[in-house]
Amino acid sequence: MIRKVFETISLPGDSRRLAKDVVEYLGGHLSDPDALHDLDIILTEACANVCRHAYGGAAGRLQVRLTVNTGRYVELEIVDWGKGFAADARFENPGPDSEGGRGLYIMRMLSSDCQVHRRNGENVVFIHKDIGRARWKS
Repeated sequence: MIRKVFETISLPGDSRRLAKDVVEYLGGHLSDPDALHDLDIILTEACANVCRHAYGGAAGRLQVRLTVNTGRYVELEIVDWGKGFAADARFENPGPDSEGGRGLYIMRMLSSDCQVHRRNGENVVFIHKDIGRARWKS
């Protein structure tokens, strides 16, 4: 099992670079471009949410904790120390007329499991993505 932590500040360009760095790292382990694309979308959405919501528009810490269990799954924890999620955070599609609110829904649809929680002052988006054995580099 591999564990790695990536960190930056929560500004749009920096957070996008962080997401790309994580996906690039995963590209060294995964051979499936579809799985990498899903993980890129998930990370981009989660990091963008931190930029938009966590620190009220100011820069703050943004961390991605990666766990790779080769041949089985990838887990991501996208962490910030900002204001946190609303108690009623939803994973449902908000509908065609809504101007936002699709990020959690998209992350949930592209992952095997998606949870949000607050622990020890950290806001955590937890992602688990099962990835079949044949989709890994040997």
